[in-house]
Amino acid sequence: MSAVIDSPIQAPRAPASSPGLTLADLLDRFGPIPGSRVVRDPAPGTATEEDHARINARGVGVFELIDGTLIEKAVSDLSSWLGGEFVRLLGNFVEPGKLGWVHPADGFFHFIDGLRAPDASFTPRAARPDGLRRQGYSDVPPALVVEVLSPGNTRREMERKRSIYFAAGVVRVWEVDPEARTAVIWAGPDDDRPLGPGDALVGDPVLPGFRIELNELFAAADLS
Repeated sequence: MSAVIDSPIQAPRAPASSPGLTLADLLDRFGPIPGSRVVRDPAPGTATEEDHARINARGVGVFELIDGTLIEKAVSDLSSWLGGEFVRLLGNFVEPGKLGWVHPADGFFHFIDGLRAPDASFTPRAARPDGLRRQGYSDVPPALVVEVLSPGNTRREMERKRSIYFAAGVVRVWEVDPEARTAVIWAGPDDDRPLGPGDALVGDPVLPGFRIELNELFAAADLS
């Protein structure tokens, strides 16, 4: 996809004395992501949930905690707007029937490799019969995840995200490429349905009846 990085960009190397991740480890996990997205202090591989809370409390960027490494979410002006639009549209569909909860890009979920925050997500009401947690992040994976690509994302990073999501029980992943004006509906790590400008994102089987026409979505971004 056009918004995904393939060319190598050097990531920061953990100090030799650090028990954290090496440059090779980072490239294996995340691909050639821009080094500016990787927090150096604490060293990659050594960050804790306390570090995660501290850096996100600054309110400058949104950082995920993956394998003990604080990674800033890749965001552009366009991808940020699209993420918010998905939250709005999903929320408008979900709220009347009280079907569950829609989280924005700072809604973190516990996954096997740390804390991840999709650009938008939906958790069915049945998955949380006792409601949302009053403290801490969700320990229940969402059923639907939306990821809007930015130029700072890499193929390896997105492949790993999908594998983690589906291993945790996510049912569908929507991956949207604003530059190409395309999307992919993923039903599993190797089960993808590419969509072009004339196609639509549909909510089945998570949200039957929900539908977004890609032409209308991208036209709204252009105010056309």
